[in-house]
Amino acid sequence: MSEQPPTWVDMGRDVDLALALAEGRPTGPVADELRRRLRSHIERLVTPAEAYARTLADSRARDIVEKTAEHARALLRDQGGDPAASLRLLGKATYHLMRYASAHRRGPQP
Repeated sequence: MSEQPPTWVDMGRDVDLALALAEGRPTGPVADELRRRLRSHIERLVTPAEAYARTLADSRARDIVEKTAEHARALLRDQGGDPAASLRLLGKATYHLMRYASAHRRGPQP
């Protein structure tokens, strides 16, 4: 039985949970699983976010999206550090990539 991909609501809940847990002491199996899910979300969202960046005519906006995607890819390689900072960074990266991937899905706006 294959696992269903996460929905936008699932990813949003994980972002909210990450930011809430980061306020405390985010260690243990629950926090570890959440970090794993956030990394999975980032892997799923980063390519559509990069595709969205390529559609932007405004070079400043394009640079912001590209740098966000680049930073998210760097987070995927970084497995250590402060657990609270890790959750916060993964959560915020997921949030921004969700916005960009969603804009890419909607296509060009008039």
